[in-house]
Amino acid sequence: MDKREVLLAALNDQPTPRFPVVGSGGSINVLTRHVLDRFRVALPSAHYSGALMAELAAAAGDMLGFDGNGVPFCLTVEAEILGAKVDLGNGNTLPRISAYPDLSPRELAESVPPTPLNRGRIPQVVRAVELLKKMRPHVPVVANITGPATLVSYLVRPTVLLELMRQDPRFLHNFLEELVSFLCAYVEALVDHGAEVIFIHEPVGKMSSYVGIDLFSNVLPYLNEVARYAHLGGAYLILHLCGSRKEMITACREAHVDAFSFDPEVDPGDARALLSKPVVGTVPPSLVRYFPPEMVLEEVLLTVKRGASLISPPCGLGIDTPFANLRIMKEASYRFRVN
Repeated sequence: MDKREVLLAALNDQPTPRFPVVGSGGSINVLTRHVLDRFRVALPSAHYSGALMAELAAAAGDMLGFDGNGVPFCLTVEAEILGAKVDLGNGNTLPRISAYPDLSPRELAESVPPTPLNRGRIPQVVRAVELLKKMRPHVPVVANITGPATLVSYLVRPTVLLELMRQDPRFLHNFLEELVSFLCAYVEALVDHGAEVIFIHEPVGKMSSYVGIDLFSNVLPYLNEVARYAHLGGAYLILHLCGSRKEMITACREAHVDAFSFDPEVDPGDARALLSKPVVGTVPPSLVRYFPPEMVLEEVLLTVKRGASLISPPCGLGIDTPFANLRIMKEASYRFRVN
């Protein structure tokens, strides 16, 4: 089985000769100093260029041997288009949200572009997907989007959101309707240009509550609308959630995705038993950043034995992450058969 067959079989919950390892992009970074220096692709230039983005993703994928090449390398593309201030970083850091938009939330809700395909960095991300599909035809292209809940958290201050919801209980839902139309158009373009897997990142899910509301639970119907668009194009959906609350994981049963990715604190076997779908396992970020490869290898194998169908690096890794600690994740899938 080639990389595509292994990954898609795992997402279909079918037997595979080894467990696939995915470095998706988005909040799950696989760009290390070793990769950047080896191929001399500078940051932040690659964030602006579809060609450089694809080249860097392919280079990282080739060096690590992972079963998917992912773009973009951050979760700031959508929020930037909608007015959030973004620090694109430098050769040592990745993009991050640095400030809320200047517009009021009501103005934001009225100005969300229904067709975002010519806005901001979206054309470059779509171009990178298209190029990756041609450059590495046997490696699935993984595209990353910011989930609706997290996107709201990037655009509206928590205290402001709470006050708006007190004044108008429909505000959040009306705002989400606009944002989801935007996200659906984006996903449709990504799938049309070659993305076979869509990673939806919801790091805001780790909050036990969001200024008095459970924002993740509020957005599940809208997240499912995004999933519907991806499925219509034949793509697979993986929902990545930060946090380990049992009620959050239970709520995921209503999510119409093909697989789930959680924090290392979530036991993949327990999550799989609850959700009846493949679970992407991972290891603690501190282990990957500061400990020797042998310890990463041991933890990866333990995670698979506990019930993970796929493996991924943890979210939030920096460029200074040791390359060997990422590479060992893929080596584990070839060197060991876990029954």
